[in-house]
Amino acid sequence: MKPKLFFRSHKKKIVAGAPIIFLLLLGSTGILAGGNTLTFTTDSIFVSTNDEVPVMLNLSTKTAINAVGGTVTFPPDLLSSDSLSRTTSIIDLWSEEPVTSNDTGTVRFSGGIIGPHVSSTGNHGSIFTLNLRALKEGRAAIRVKDGELLANDGSGANQISSTGMLTLYIRAPGRPSPDINGDGELSLADVNSLYIKTFRAYDAHYDINGDGKVDWTDVRSLISLL
Repeated sequence: MKPKLFFRSHKKKIVAGAPIIFLLLLGSTGILAGGNTLTFTTDSIFVSTNDEVPVMLNLSTKTAINAVGGTVTFPPDLLSSDSLSRTTSIIDLWSEEPVTSNDTGTVRFSGGIIGPHVSSTGNHGSIFTLNLRALKEGRAAIRVKDGELLANDGSGANQISSTGMLTLYIRAPGRPSPDINGDGELSLADVNSLYIKTFRAYDAHYDINGDGKVDWTDVRSLISLL
């Protein structure tokens, strides 16, 4: 279909949908970054039920610190912890070894940096890797609660600037990924890509809710994940 004919035939749909996309753009917010942080990394945030997901908790500081602590939280109805690895940990001495509870969805930890990882200019490394299993469909947020990065200057002051949040998007096996544009993230760009696909012929790759159609219900399903 020629571009002019295409947009003429879908004029009402485009006009109705454009304000929604515009409002979403206005409502989007960036991620605040700080100098001394606790953050998470993983291979992919898009997983299927029963997948094992290794999530690494990392620290990065611009000032010298010698102690780390806090509680990692995850939704126990969506995720469970299979195991925890400290093989590559920057922590030299654990004052409270990581204790995982699948009942409450928490991992408590605290430890010190006293050996070869001590630095006067800042610290960077992994604290531990939590191996999680996806239990059912949903959006699972993994956070750090009561995070501490204590100064290595005799004061013991908490120098933490921010803690990152990792969101895992869990879908049923075989269900299309919400990462429509394939950039490894979920954002308004994916909503826009799916919005355009609702004008085209059916393609199962974009059938987010698996109802055999690609329409506004798929767009709304994707928006609900943001």
